Amino acid sequence: MVQFPTTVNASLEKVWKHLILKIEKPENFVPGVSDVIILEKNEDFVTRKMTITTAENTTTFIEKITFIPYKVRFLLIEHPKFEGYVDNDIKVISENETEMTFTINWKDKTTKFEFDNSEMVKNAVLKTKTFIENN
Repeated sequence: MVQFPTTVNASLEKVWKHLILKIEKPENFVPGVSDVIILEKNEDFVTRKMTITTAENTTTFIEKITFIPYKVRFLLIEHPKFEGYVDNDIKVISENETEMTFTINWKDKTTKFEFDNSEMVKNAVLKTKTFIENN
């Protein structure tokens, strides 16, 4: 499990609205995202397919996303290498500050080793923080 918290200079309501936006427009929040397709959408969950390109490779996967205030969970349904989920949690600090924590709980399907790329998690959190604060 890799976890990265940060303080966002925005209200809890604003951060929550952006986390919901992130479900259908992840390219604004996650580095390297392309080809986002919403496969299913209802009041309980969204299923999406998307591609992420990094310096090392390009990966296409499917996630089932659930959202209840104030947590969004991205559960891997189909991924070539990993299984598990990512949680985006927020909680109020003050009227204009919100604590946002991303937790990646992925395991390699073959080796069962935990995903351990703290730099990737940090970059995703900071890109999200910057987008929320500037929009």
